[in-house]
Amino acid sequence: MKAIMYEGPRDLKIIDVDRLPMAENQIRLKSLYSGVSHGTEMNVYRGLAPFFRKKQDPVTRLFVDADESELWEYPVKSCDPGVWYMGYASVGEVIEVGSAVTGIKVGDIVTVSAPHQEENVVNAADAVILPKEIPAEKGILFTNLITAYNGIMDTHINLGDTVVVSGLGVIGQLLVQMAKMSGAFKVYGIDVLEKRRKAALENGADEVFDPTAGDVAMEIRKRTNNRGADKVIEASGNGAALNQAIRIAAPETTITALAWYQGALSKVDLSEEFHHNRIGIKQSQTGHVAPEFSNLWDYPRRVESCLEILKKLKTDNLFTEFAYDDICTAYHTIDKEPAKIIQAVITY
Repeated sequence: MKAIMYEGPRDLKIIDVDRLPMAENQIRLKSLYSGVSHGTEMNVYRGLAPFFRKKQDPVTRLFVDADESELWEYPVKSCDPGVWYMGYASVGEVIEVGSAVTGIKVGDIVTVSAPHQEENVVNAADAVILPKEIPAEKGILFTNLITAYNGIMDTHINLGDTVVVSGLGVIGQLLVQMAKMSGAFKVYGIDVLEKRRKAALENGADEVFDPTAGDVAMEIRKRTNNRGADKVIEASGNGAALNQAIRIAAPETTITALAWYQGALSKVDLSEEFHHNRIGIKQSQTGHVAPEFSNLWDYPRRVESCLEILKKLKTDNLFTEFAYDDICTAYHTIDKEPAKIIQAVITY
């Protein structure tokens, strides 16, 4: 079967590998679509991902230097054990089930966290069956939707709020729509790329701003009687955008940071609005929800909710398709010409 391999940063190729073995509790999938992450996967593609050199200690939850035996070294194949970062938004058709599997049958269409390769073998318990009303291609958004949904829950949007979404990539496009569903009266979007701003307007944003064209914080003040935004969700991963989010937020409010910020953020100024307006910053992370409601909103319930939400989301203006044999072109385009693509979709 075909899989992908990194020989080094930005050095990706398609390779042929043996068919994967399967255990009794697993299923085999023929890939139909997979989505390329424009955030985490691009950091891996560029060789910037911290887990190539560090690991999170499960006891202290601090990142520490990885042992020499734990360091990732090139080449890295998508089918190597433990490699989760060469694609994690896949939709496939079940073509084989293990003898101990129940609840999933051959022919089901499922969404899974699995890499960009022709076939995947995953634990049946980790697969989510897509309802027939959801087109298979749309299922590639499920992993991002879980992340965005956690961000919405962490933001606690109230009926009538003014919400600003900074960063209008895939996550931002989902946030705009879910903020409206949550009761926001006004949702404003921010992004440097015109294609993203245009899509956000089509997807329900009331107004969008190019941060290079003026002072967005001042524009939001003009639209809120100088209050500032009730809720700000920062989803770009850019330090300058996080600093702008601090300026946009109303005094005594907390920003939801939904992005993965790389390295030291030299453009974040904690001396002015952050200090005098008493702004908080809360990191929302895909694997966790706030403890005050985690007992009610466990993962199975969030899955159920996100499948219902996915049925309602407008996504047709987000996808750009690439055949699997052109996956290297997809990565290169995202890396060097991001204005052309919101969500790259690999077809099989």
